[in-house]
Amino acid sequence: MATAAVISALARSLLAGELEVEATRTLGQNWRWLGPLAERYVTAFTGYTRPRHRDVVQFLRKDRGFRKALKKFGSQITVANWIAEPQRMRPVAAAARWEPPAIESVGDLATWLSVSVSELEWFADLKHLNRRAPKLQHYHYRILPKRSAEFA
Repeated sequence: MATAAVISALARSLLAGELEVEATRTLGQNWRWLGPLAERYVTAFTGYTRPRHRDVVQFLRKDRGFRKALKKFGSQITVANWIAEPQRMRPVAAAARWEPPAIESVGDLATWLSVSVSELEWFADLKHLNRRAPKLQHYHYRILPKRSAEFA
């Protein structure tokens, strides 16, 4: 199986839940290197918000132990079960310190952002009155093609 597909599937399994259990389910067997890989993954991402799929893919590609396992068992490592469900939000240790404000009205939001309600409405441009005025556009965007299918 293509290495990119294995890495992507393994990244999804690490993001999905109980690390070693999900990884074992994805790969179809309990490889000896999975436990240490899960420990390195936890060490790398503990204390931060939940990583994105591409961050985990990058971690796997750079992980020396995983590269060694791919080199040794490459043709034997296959994806037995694909995890298709989306990631579930779970609290992380870093979020425990957050104190989100109670924002119950437009006025509360404006106060929290340190602007007046009229300024907030101007930024929101809810009626699209300023859509043709380039100096009033508050952000710029561009569409970039995906580099590869591995991040699908």
